[in-house]
Amino acid sequence: MSPAIWGAAAVSFVISLLSVVALRPLLRRYSVLDAPTDRSSHTRVTLRGGGIAPFLGVCGGTIVALAVPAEFPVAIVLAVIIGALLAGVLGLIEDVRGLRVPVRALGQLLTGAAISVPLAVVFSQPWWLAVVGAIAVAAFINIANFMDGINGISGVHAALIGGAYAVVGVLAGLPWASVLGLVVAAAFLGFLPWNITKPGLFLGDVGSYLLGAVVCAIAVATLWAGVPPVAVIAPLAIYLTDTLFTLLRRAARGEAVLQSHRSHLYQRLTDTGWGHAATTTVVGAFTVLTSAVGVGSLAGWIPAWAAWLLLVGIGALYIALPRLRGHRVPPPMSLDLEPVAEPLPTPPRPAHDPRVWAVTGATGFVGSAVVDRLRAEGLQVRAIRTPRLSLSVSIGSPDAIAENAAHHAARGELAEQFAGVDVVVNAAGLATPGAPPTSELYGANALLPAVVLQAADDAAVARVVHLSSAAVQGHRPVLDESIDAQPFSPYSRSKALGERAFFRVPRTHGADAVVIRATSVQGTGRPTTESFKRVARSSLASVAGDGAQPTVVSSIDGLVDFVVRVASSDRTVGPIMLQPWEGLSTADVLREARGAEPRRLPAWLCTVVLRSARLIGRIVPEVAGIERRVALMWFGQAQDSAFAADFPADSERLRRLLREDRPAAPLDLTHPRRKENV
Repeated sequence: MSPAIWGAAAVSFVISLLSVVALRPLLRRYSVLDAPTDRSSHTRVTLRGGGIAPFLGVCGGTIVALAVPAEFPVAIVLAVIIGALLAGVLGLIEDVRGLRVPVRALGQLLTGAAISVPLAVVFSQPWWLAVVGAIAVAAFINIANFMDGINGISGVHAALIGGAYAVVGVLAGLPWASVLGLVVAAAFLGFLPWNITKPGLFLGDVGSYLLGAVVCAIAVATLWAGVPPVAVIAPLAIYLTDTLFTLLRRAARGEAVLQSHRSHLYQRLTDTGWGHAATTTVVGAFTVLTSAVGVGSLAGWIPAWAAWLLLVGIGALYIALPRLRGHRVPPPMSLDLEPVAEPLPTPPRPAHDPRVWAVTGATGFVGSAVVDRLRAEGLQVRAIRTPRLSLSVSIGSPDAIAENAAHHAARGELAEQFAGVDVVVNAAGLATPGAPPTSELYGANALLPAVVLQAADDAAVARVVHLSSAAVQGHRPVLDESIDAQPFSPYSRSKALGERAFFRVPRTHGADAVVIRATSVQGTGRPTTESFKRVARSSLASVAGDGAQPTVVSSIDGLVDFVVRVASSDRTVGPIMLQPWEGLSTADVLREARGAEPRRLPAWLCTVVLRSARLIGRIVPEVAGIERRVALMWFGQAQDSAFAADFPADSERLRRLLREDRPAAPLDLTHPRRKENV
C-alpha cells in the first residue's frame, strides 16, 4: 500500500480522535442523551451522537486519499463514501429528533440505493442486483445498529473489518478497497478511547448507521469486483450470525422480531458475568478468526469449501458460547389464560343515587370525557391522579395479581382519595395495542384495576366501574359479555388479566364491581379517529361482501352515556357489560366518513389475506395491529349483549362524528344535467 493510503488513514484517525473535544459540549447543549431502559446494557444517562467524530474522520481521510494521485477509480470511492455519509446524516436526525419507522426505513433504502446504483453502473451489474444491493445495505445498517449495544464493540469491530478489507484489497489488487478499509478502521479507532473510558460517549445512530452502510458498501463493491464470496462475507460473519440467529430464534418462539430486546448473543454473554470489555474482546476474537479464514481462502491457503465449513463451525461455536457459559433463554411468554369461573352480577340498589364521583385516568381521552359529562350534569367529580404501577409479565394468575393489589402501597393512598365517594370510574390504563410485554403495561392494565377496586372497597364506595376493552375477546366473530377471553397480543392479554384480577378482589364492604368493555371508540381530534377517516376517504376503503356486518366503531359520546347510566343504575348490572352497538354496519361507517360507497371485495379473498397477515403478525406485531384494524373494517364484529334493550344507543351521534370535516362529494359527470327550460 502506498504512503498516500497510510496518510489518509492517519488523517482519519486524528480528526476522529480530536473532534470529540469540540463535539461533547455541543451534544450536551442539545441534550443528545441516551437514557437506560430495561433493554439497555448501561445503567446511567450517557451522551450519544459521538459517531459524528468518525463521520468527520471518514470525510477527512477520503478527501486526502482523493487529493493524491492514485491508481484506483474515484467513482467507486465516492459511491461508497457519499452513500455512507448519507446514512450517517439519517442516523444523526434519528439521534436528535427521532424518525417514524416508515420514514426511517425509507431513508435506509434510499441510502442503500445511493450506494448500489452507482456501483452497479461502474461494475456493469444488472438492475435487479442494484435492488438487492440496496436492500443489503439497508439491512446491514440495522444489523450494525442492533449490535451497537455495549462499549467498544462497534469501534473494535469497525477496526477489524476495515483492516480485513484492506488486506483483501491488497491480495485482490483493489487499492480502493484498501484505502476504504483503512480510512474506516482509523476513523473508528480514533473514537474508541472516548467510548470505553469514563464518562463515556456513545456512537449513537449516526455512528452505527455510518458503520453499517460503509462496511456493507465495501462488501458489495468487492463482491462485484470479482472477490470470492467467502472472502467478502467472512469479516461480517459474526455480526451476521449474531443477528440472524437471534431473529430466527425469536421468530420460532413467537416473539416480536422487530421490537427492542436484549437477547442478542453478545448481550447474553454480558448476562453471564462478563463485562463490556471482555465481551467485546471475545466478539472481536471471533471476528479475527472469520476474517483470517476469508483472507486465507483468498490467498489460496484454504479451499473455498473448507473456508465455508470453517465459517459455519466458528459461527456455531459463537452461538453456543452463551449456553456454555451457563446462560439459558427463559421460555416464551404464553398468551393463554387459566380458566376462571364467571363472576356474579351486582344486586339491585334501590336507593342508589350517586352524587360524588371519582375518575381515575381523568386526563385521558375517555376519562376526560366522563369528567366533562358529569360536571355538565352538576355532579361533584374528583379527578384522581393515577399511580404508576409495575407488574412482572410472568405473573399470570388473577389471584396472585389480586394478592399483589391487597398489599400494594397505592391501595392506602387511593382509599384516602376515595373517601366519601359514591362511584369510582377507572378509565386509567395504557391504550397501546402494539406494545411489547413490559412491567409498565401489565402494571397499568392488569394490576391497577384490582388496586382501584380494593381501595374503593376500603373507602366504602358503592360501585366501581372499570373500563376495559373488547379486544380481550380477540378475533371472535361475536363479542359477548362472558369472562371468556382470547387475547392475541400482550396488550389484550394485560387487559384480560386486569378484568380477571378485578373480580378476584375480596370486598369486605360489598362494593359493586362492573366491567365495561369499550369497542372501537372514536372522537373528535383523536389520532385513531383521524387515521380512520383518512383510510375511509382513500382508495383503501373497502368491506368484505355486501358490508352488512355490524361494526364495532362507536362514539365517545355513546360510551360516556353508557358508563354514566350503568354507574347510576339502581337495577342489576354487570358483571361484564359490552358497550352497546350503535346500529351501523361496516359499509355504513365508511359511507358516512367518505360520502360515497366503499369498495366491496370478495369475502373469501379478505379471509385469505387476513389469515396470512395473522401468521406474520405472530412475529411482527406491527402487522398484527394492521391486520386487526383491517379485519374490523372488512368484517366488523357482531355483539351479543344482555343489556342492549335496557341501554339503547343513538346511532346519530356516531354518524355526525364520522361526517365531520368530510369533503364535498364529487360531481357526477357521467350523466350530464338536462338543460332546464327558461
